[in-house]
Amino acid sequence: MELSREHLNAAATAAYQSTADNLGKGCSSAACESVCRRQAAAIDAEFAAAQKTGAAIACTPGCNFCCHQRVGVLPHEAIALFRYLRTRAAPAVAAAIERQILENARRIDAMTVREHYAANLRCAFLIDGQCSAYEVRPSACAAYHSLSRERCEYSYNHPHDIGTPKNSRPVLLELQAFCDALIEATQSGLEDIGLSNTKGELHQLLRTLIEDTSALERWCAGRGITAA
Repeated sequence: MELSREHLNAAATAAYQSTADNLGKGCSSAACESVCRRQAAAIDAEFAAAQKTGAAIACTPGCNFCCHQRVGVLPHEAIALFRYLRTRAAPAVAAAIERQILENARRIDAMTVREHYAANLRCAFLIDGQCSAYEVRPSACAAYHSLSRERCEYSYNHPHDIGTPKNSRPVLLELQAFCDALIEATQSGLEDIGLSNTKGELHQLLRTLIEDTSALERWCAGRGITAA
């Protein structure tokens, strides 16, 4: 797979424009969802194109070792997931996810970042082995990939080796560069329209949105989701 500068620039520009246009015209949970859907679709299309050229991406439905890791999300990504809970998920499923969000956030509060990385804590949106909010999943999740299922399984079974060569994960560098460019462009779009682009832990940000009805309004006013 070859990644041309023209293709990369065009994709990054589109990500920037989508962020600035959607959220600049009206800061809402629906706009956040729109940005996330477009980002996930763009990344999925790039992965599909890479696979057509023979890229040996090991990720398959039901493989969810990566769904037990610490995930940093941008504010609008947390808001999109919150909207999914409130408008898309079946009531019983949404209630179960919300309970797990609050429980995970409580447990994470008592951990260091290093301890969280080693905890193998299941993402609250992982239902029956698959992501229940796949179409609006955060960019960090959409971008994550591996060329070796065995390495991902090793990482899952040996979480305390995270950050060491023993826990390395082979990736396609061109795909990683593409995803990084889109994420950076999105962050630039947020910054340029005056919205916070500071990442936070997925469950902790969602807990704030669940418990604090002013969180979305606060972010739209240019501050962080969490109260200072």
